[in-house]
Amino acid sequence: MARPLVYYAVTIFMGCITCLILTNNPIVGAIITALFLSIMYFTIDKKFFYLVFCFFIISNINYYSYFNVNLPSDVKIKVRISDKSTYYCSARYNDKKIDLKGNIFEFSEGRNVWIKGNFKKEAVYEKGTVGTYTVKSYEICDEDIISKIEAFRKGLYEKFSEGLGKEKAALVMGVCFGDSGYIEKEQKEDFKKLGISHVISVSGLHMSIVYQVLETVVGYKIALLFSFGYMIFTGGQSSTIRAFIMIFILKVASKVYKKYDSLSSVSLAAIIILVFRPFYILDIGFMLSFLCVLGIIVFNKKIRKVLYKLPSALNESFSLSISSQIFSTPYAVVALKTFSLGAFLSNLLLLPLYTVVVVLGNMSLIFSTVYQLFDLINYGMFTVLMIIEFIQKVLVALLPEMLYFSYIESLVVFGLYLCYLAIKKGYMQFKYVPICIIFVLMFQSYKVFPEISYISANKNDVVLIQYKRTTVAVTTGNIKGKDLKVPVKVDRIFENYTGESIINISQSYAVKLTRNGDELEALACFTQKTSKKQNMLLLENKTEKITPFKDTVKLKNDETYVPSGTIINKYIIIGNKVLKFSQGLEEIID
Repeated sequence: MARPLVYYAVTIFMGCITCLILTNNPIVGAIITALFLSIMYFTIDKKFFYLVFCFFIISNINYYSYFNVNLPSDVKIKVRISDKSTYYCSARYNDKKIDLKGNIFEFSEGRNVWIKGNFKKEAVYEKGTVGTYTVKSYEICDEDIISKIEAFRKGLYEKFSEGLGKEKAALVMGVCFGDSGYIEKEQKEDFKKLGISHVISVSGLHMSIVYQVLETVVGYKIALLFSFGYMIFTGGQSSTIRAFIMIFILKVASKVYKKYDSLSSVSLAAIIILVFRPFYILDIGFMLSFLCVLGIIVFNKKIRKVLYKLPSALNESFSLSISSQIFSTPYAVVALKTFSLGAFLSNLLLLPLYTVVVVLGNMSLIFSTVYQLFDLINYGMFTVLMIIEFIQKVLVALLPEMLYFSYIESLVVFGLYLCYLAIKKGYMQFKYVPICIIFVLMFQSYKVFPEISYISANKNDVVLIQYKRTTVAVTTGNIKGKDLKVPVKVDRIFENYTGESIINISQSYAVKLTRNGDELEALACFTQKTSKKQNMLLLENKTEKITPFKDTVKLKNDETYVPSGTIINKYIIIGNKVLKFSQGLEEIID
């Protein structure tokens, strides 16, 4: 079997996926498991199949054991704070990720802390958290090497701020060291519109730039050592781990075996990462990193041949940019439900400049104690950042707004893309599939069952109500349709909502809306059978006679920071039940 590592990597990934599905839907999970193993059994040699089967079982066990854990309550445990912001705090306990709440205000990233409180097991698979720990008391430990690195990063930000200003210093910390916590939300929105959000998180591109510069100056051995340190310094993200493993294999193979296979290398990197962090199967950064590399491996040489008339530098830049997006862009559309129309132009103009920033930023890191050199490098970096700022302002003003997709629309885009690839490969039977997909798209806006959702929109609470072809929004603030940024057409917005009201959805359902300060609370109300027709209008209790409620269900609004336009929670009314869609399907009431 050629490239066995590729098969093992795919097997481990599928093992984690099927374990996730099995825990939520055993029937679907069992079907997918049977299909995958059957395909492997009939397509590969039997001796390799048994190895594949072992990898599959091991990955199942590994994934299950990661999330199936209970922490002791009212007992002191030692954790390391991994992420701390205004909105949330997370920590690691025995390499398990947990959310912290309660008495956590003095915590800082990187510090070891003895905590005592209560643990609630509630797995959030997308974040890789196994549960929530409510802290009652704590004791902060002495600094170790990791906490000293975090303290050094904060000090470095202060140094950059003195010479560059806080806004540019925040950008340098994000671009060079993957610390995007200092970047303002408005700036992040601009990066999303331009399609260059990847530059403010340390990726394989950053690692390759740092390594190439180091190898040129000090040789490959010391460059590998410093690259490993850079990976640790930037937080050990999946993309940097993947890049370091591939670089390490490349250099070792070229020196020892004289042969390097990039596909086997990226597969080995995936195996190592998923063994230790199986929850990365739902991590967008992990998936985009590997899909970018896969696109480059498969298509880069072909695109370079097509663009052979271009100058060498432009040919390389164009081919890398195009090939890296062939697999990653469709996935990003499905995962993020957004698409930047100006992404290609923005990356073409800005990536070379951000490459310069990465080099200069890391030079500043090395010479941070040599003040004259540090100031000189910062002067050059300030000039480059001013040029970048000017180009970004022009692009933000000229480029069209981002496209926002619903989940169904994003799947349609992905399906059409897969059909295109299949037809290009000669599978002409796929030419009829787009007709079916477009038919689904035409009717995806029709809601068979009422849907009630909470929407993130700046600082205002918004409730979105959809039924059949009618969509209305109720908000406590002054919000226009474009401010919602939701992938649906809103027929009417009720702004500056102040009191208790009812929206009659049908003969059997109504939504009761109550404002508590700046918060908007929605309740699903099951009414007695009446002849009252559907009326998706806001009805005040003072003027309208309301049918008595048989049951009333509070629809919870999860308090979390998410980008504007994100559906925080979605509730669907089916018969006499309210179903919640958040991390998974959850029944609320019978």
